[in-house]
Parts: sequence; structure tokens; C-alpha cells
Amino acid sequence: IIRKMKNIEIQGIYTHFSTADEPDKEYAFQQFNIFNKIVKKVKIMDIDIPFFHTANSSALIELPATRLNLVRPGCAIYGLYPSYESRQKIQLYPALSFKTNISFIKKVKKGSYIGYGRTYKTKKQTLVGTLPVGYADGYPRLLSNQGIVLVRGKSVPVIGRVCMDQTMIDITDIEGVSIGDEVTLWGEQSENTMRIESIAEMLHTIVDEVVHLTDKGRVAKLFIKDGKPWKIKNMLGEYVINEK
Repeated sequence: IIRKMKNIEIQGIYTHFSTADEPDKEYAFQQFNIFNKIVKKVKIMDIDIPFFHTANSSALIELPATRLNLVRPGCAIYGLYPSYESRQKIQLYPALSFKTNISFIKKVKKGSYIGYGRTYKTKKQTLVGTLPVGYADGYPRLLSNQGIVLVRGKSVPVIGRVCMDQTMIDITDIEGVSIGDEVTLWGEQSENTMRIESIAEMLHTIVDEVVHLTDKGRVAKLFIKDGKPWKIKNMLGEYVINEK
């Protein structure tokens, strides 16, 4: 019926795997076999369709037979692993980071409560850093008392509950720490990395959801091109800052 429509040009045929990112690939191969039967029928009917594609990031990395003549990598383009198994197959480098700066530092006594609900109590005199970022910016409240961030290349814990606009961290052991220091919520800093996959595991979700958490107007985006700042996107719009 579609072939008889004069204004329709068929460019491709595809399916999408629902379990390619799981250890058991049996169902993915079932889907692939069904797809191949349909493709065979299409060819028997002498319908010219140039492109056949099935492979998302997981299948691209783990199921080579599914690559056909086009592939559809998603999270892998951003240097993110779609599954634990895929980490054994290929080395990927994260293409994005989520960063902020320390806005306030306060020394508190042993036995002090931090944050809403008094969910964290200091075990010793503690140097607390406040970050001007919270769940309204895409840093999940579920990371309260379990998140890890990077300060001066070292890992430090989130303490207390993540607020709407602020998050507290324990910077007691960071030598020379000061207001304005860059804090990496996820991404690379110095020789250390807080991978989005680790965040996803803490949240019991997938990397795709974590990446989209910061897709908010209030979170400014800095795009890097050829190793240099290229464009800024914020609540006021998009601005190219380096044409070259």
C-alpha cells in the first residue's frame, strides 16, 4: 500500500531492541530474527529499501551481527556505557560534565545536624561546603547522603539532604579548599572521574535519565569545540563566544 503512494519514498526499515542492554541476549536475538524475516519478505516483493538498521548502543557494542548497514548509537556517542557488560568490550570517554562552585564554607562542631530532616549528624568537627545546586537543577534528591563529588581532584561525600537549590558536602580533608573552587558533580576533574554510570547505579536507573536531568533552562551549558569554549546556552538564549 505504501509503495503505491506516489508521494512516499521509503528510505529505511528498522526495529528497536528492548533488552539488548541486559546480560541475557536471547530475546534480542528473537527480535532480530523476526526483523530479518520481514526484510527477506520485503526483498522477495522487490521493494527497494536502501537502509536496514537495528543496533542501538548496546547492540552496536555487544551484538556485531545486528549492525547491518546503519547503526543508531545513543548514549555511547556521549561516552556512556549502556550496560555493565559493554564496559568489557570498548573504552569510552565521557563527553560531558556537570559542574558548579563552592559558594559558602562553614566549620561545624561534632554532633551538628546538616540539612532538612536532620538525616546527617557530624561525627567530628567538620568543614562543610555549600554548593549552589540542587534537585531543581537536576542533581537528584536521591543522592542525599550517598552522592560523591570531586573537589581539587579528590572525592568528597554529599552530606545531608539535597535541597532544591543547594547541596552540602564534607570538605574537611581537602587541603587549601576555598570559596569559588570548582566542584564536579559528574565528569572528569584532574585525574579523577565521577562517571555518570556510577550516578545511575546509585539512583537505580539508566545513564540516559541522568543525562537528561540537567536539561533545564536554569542550568547553563558550555559547549567545547576543538578544545576551546565555543557556545553558551542559558535562560537568555544561545551565544557563540568563539567563531573559530
